Amino acid sequence: MATLSQIELLSSSQAAELSQVERRRYEAAISKSESRNLALWGILMSSVFVASVFRIAAVFQYNPLEVLITDPGRWWEAATHLSNIQPIHAIDAPGYPLWLALFIQIAGSSATAIALHNSALSIITPWMWHRLVRELTDDRDLALAGWAIFSWLPSWISIYSYTMSETLFLPLFGAALWCSVRTYKSGSSRSYLGSALLWAAASATRVFALPVSLACLLWTIRPHGKRVAETRVGSKLAYAVFAFAIVAVPLSIRAHHILKVWDPFGFPRMNQIYMESGRKSLRFNISRDSGAYVWGYEFGSPSLYQEPLSPVSHWISSRDGITSFSINEDNGRSDWDQALQRYRASFRQKLRIWSENYVMFMFAPSWPDNNPGRFWDHAAIWLRWCWLPLAIWVIGMNIRLRKQLGTGMTGLVALVTTAAWTLTPLLPAVMEGRYRKPIEGLLIVNLLLLVQCSKSRRMTRRAPVARHG
Repeated sequence: MATLSQIELLSSSQAAELSQVERRRYEAAISKSESRNLALWGILMSSVFVASVFRIAAVFQYNPLEVLITDPGRWWEAATHLSNIQPIHAIDAPGYPLWLALFIQIAGSSATAIALHNSALSIITPWMWHRLVRELTDDRDLALAGWAIFSWLPSWISIYSYTMSETLFLPLFGAALWCSVRTYKSGSSRSYLGSALLWAAASATRVFALPVSLACLLWTIRPHGKRVAETRVGSKLAYAVFAFAIVAVPLSIRAHHILKVWDPFGFPRMNQIYMESGRKSLRFNISRDSGAYVWGYEFGSPSLYQEPLSPVSHWISSRDGITSFSINEDNGRSDWDQALQRYRASFRQKLRIWSENYVMFMFAPSWPDNNPGRFWDHAAIWLRWCWLPLAIWVIGMNIRLRKQLGTGMTGLVALVTTAAWTLTPLLPAVMEGRYRKPIEGLLIVNLLLLVQCSKSRRMTRRAPVARHG
């Protein structure tokens, strides 16, 4: 008959053996998980590498200098004739032509140089947005999956075969968001200054970034979870003003020299007149110096000459006719304001204009990268049908998981995505498909954030509840 001491000794030896079995099982599970993660990393990195090769090949196959008509031609003209006082150079946002002009001064304007320039931007863009996802989620695998998605996105490949401002705006916008998340986490004044400079540069490239920059800079002025003295907040505010001033002041002087207005990030009044007029074409002339210089322009949004719902429907915009006016730069903004009052739309007309804007924003193919004879353009045309369902799902989940998204930068990105998708068609401009491009990036980032929230919820539900007593 076993004694009590023998039973205790047997129990302890069994427990030790059981502990070793569990340890081996745990180590095996960890090893299996590491192998699986390594395999996933290899697949995703291979996907990114192959996509990067295709991105470069696409630019060299269809060189950006092959199409220099309409918008691409206007941007190229502005970049290669910086000293020209053509008014359109101040109406458009100045960031991209100034950047392109700087590159041309350094590397030249050959087809090879421009292809290398656009290839570099094409490769940098997905990486910038990948860094944003990594900073938001602290999840290497999820960020890597985002990098692969961004790298293969047809609408973010096709545009780099053209000299368009989106080629610079997409990486700038991603970099500004990434830097804002880093600033929010660190609370560093130096990081805040860098973030403000990036937002100023992005706003100078596309004025779309200006309201987003305001939200991000205000959101990050005080670091999360820390109490900061008012002098620290005041210094950050001074940094933001300084960053925007060093960008906006010289651009304002440039705008006044060319157009006799002080708008540093482009002059949106022309687009507003066009939008509110309800007409199909815009025709106007601009004079200055008592008529010594006269320029004539005629524009028409490509969305108005497309069937945005094709092949499902042959619907086209109801806009018709021509908007005509004359501007004397010597009068400053007054002629522009008079033209706007002349074509000011009633509220009922605005409802029709806004409804058409929503259709064109959500479904119109992007211009100029809508050539069905080019593979990536053609793929982007078909992929446009995915964005509305994705936006509806993302916005719905943002509302459902608002507590999990929180009030930090994750919550702000969800808020910006929701606002950008729902409110952009209300801006004073005739919508085009290319205006979706930065919001496509926001939707993908938001989707990945929701995936992380769902994973966290499942883990919380599976976690054992501690019992007391």
